[in-house]
Amino acid sequence: MKTKNLLVLSLTALLGCVSLTSCGSGGADIYHEVDQYLPEDDPTSQIDINFWHCLGHAKQDNLNVVVEKFNAAYAGKYHVNPIALAGDYNSLSSDVQTKLRSGEVPAITMGYPDSFSEYMTDELHQSAILRLDNFIKDKNFGYQYTANPSTGQITALEDFVPGFFNEGNGYQFDGVWSMPMYKSTEALFYNKSYFSGVNDPNIVLYEIKPTDSDEVRNVKNQYKVLRQTAEDLTIKAEINDNLQTLKTFIETHQDVVPGITYDVPTSWADLLLLAKKIKEDRDNNGITSDYIPLGYDSDSNMMISQLAQRGFEYTSKHIVGGDRTTHFKFNNANTIGLLNEIKANVDAGYMTTKNKLGGAFTSDLFTDNKCAMSIGSTGGSSYQTSTSFAVGVAAVPYSGSAPKYIQQGPSVCFFDNANNGYIHKGAWLFYKYMADPEMNAKLALDNSYDPIRVSSFNTTYYNNHIAKANKNLGLNYDVPALTKTITQYYMTTDVFRGSATARNEIGATMTYIFRNGLSVERALNKAYTACCAVVQ
Repeated sequence: MKTKNLLVLSLTALLGCVSLTSCGSGGADIYHEVDQYLPEDDPTSQIDINFWHCLGHAKQDNLNVVVEKFNAAYAGKYHVNPIALAGDYNSLSSDVQTKLRSGEVPAITMGYPDSFSEYMTDELHQSAILRLDNFIKDKNFGYQYTANPSTGQITALEDFVPGFFNEGNGYQFDGVWSMPMYKSTEALFYNKSYFSGVNDPNIVLYEIKPTDSDEVRNVKNQYKVLRQTAEDLTIKAEINDNLQTLKTFIETHQDVVPGITYDVPTSWADLLLLAKKIKEDRDNNGITSDYIPLGYDSDSNMMISQLAQRGFEYTSKHIVGGDRTTHFKFNNANTIGLLNEIKANVDAGYMTTKNKLGGAFTSDLFTDNKCAMSIGSTGGSSYQTSTSFAVGVAAVPYSGSAPKYIQQGPSVCFFDNANNGYIHKGAWLFYKYMADPEMNAKLALDNSYDPIRVSSFNTTYYNNHIAKANKNLGLNYDVPALTKTITQYYMTTDVFRGSATARNEIGATMTYIFRNGLSVERALNKAYTACCAVVQ
């Protein structure tokens, strides 16, 4: 094997890195060389590349298509084995850490950066995962990149969506530690039928009366036809036009026909005002059924997004004076004010959240026609569909002067396999294969996610897919057409040991307030204390 890290291999051997038993668990006797190089040649016999993931059946099938093509292309050299280690991201992270402690190490694992940071610990040489700068810079197998001229640190990769790549640059140690797989964000899903005026439960209001003039009779007859057509969701291809026609008709004849129309807001302030108006309109019209105008499916995403959009501090990968509790910046008056604002709207019945509901998804309220708007992951858009009304999708209304949207979806990290460069090279080549613009476009869209390469958005497959958007053919077409327009607004948060706890706890403030009955101040302090405990 030709290699460019013989010195590193010798140094590592001298330091006794012959076992990975303690990696990821902070074992002080374990030394990892995190900056390794890819061998220039290939193995003379097949090398197995174990890829641990948590994908469900359908998404696993989509991944297997890529795996099979890669294995055929590199037959006799590298063979990827996709292994479903767990059923969700949290379980995957826990299982990875357990296996690392027992000495079992994959080549590559999918997940989220907060989890990856737990495989790194607080000491660079104890990191079980590799820093990827040398792979990216490799003259034969790397990418075109931009680096900081003074530090040499990679700041961008050519043809990668900046927000998606930047996520891998935000860890507790300098450098690139993970690469994006495919990504999602959040969107506002709204009841398009309701917004167009199909929100009146009393049909007698537009029945023709003997006292009606010919003009009023004509208006009501037109309204009946429009309303019936708008409610007939079997007319898939025409439902959007019908709803807009109905909305315009109601707004033009508000003195004769019932139904209240609404416009989709773009700002957070207008979103809350709209939620208030929907509730007041229902109250004023005597509609007494249980109904919550706005639901938010991730309390953590809501808090993190709002803090960022308002310019408030949340966390930092940097610490002050060696005190790791200074990672956590959110325990202050700004966050208290935000929590009080949310609490006031929840208490008034204008909105609810997943944690307020005790873990039930607000998308369930939405699809049951008990909620007008639901903010949730674009990767989970299939859970926002309904057969009883038309669903619209829009960008999440934001606070502040510029949009900032949370990014979700898996990334991948690469593990130190006792300096087996062929395993590292095979894993890296597989990632490059999966990240190919055409390949990634299909893999992402088939899973209701966004591709990570800029050029993926110009592929034939991608353009044929979004050409079906806004024709009532499904949210899996509508969502990518939306997210394509907001890729420049994705934000990242710093990653460090404890950042996963911070994410959980900032969302758990909703549980502490609404389920446990704590005051806003005590709830925030409880969250902050829990975060500090994991880094001390």
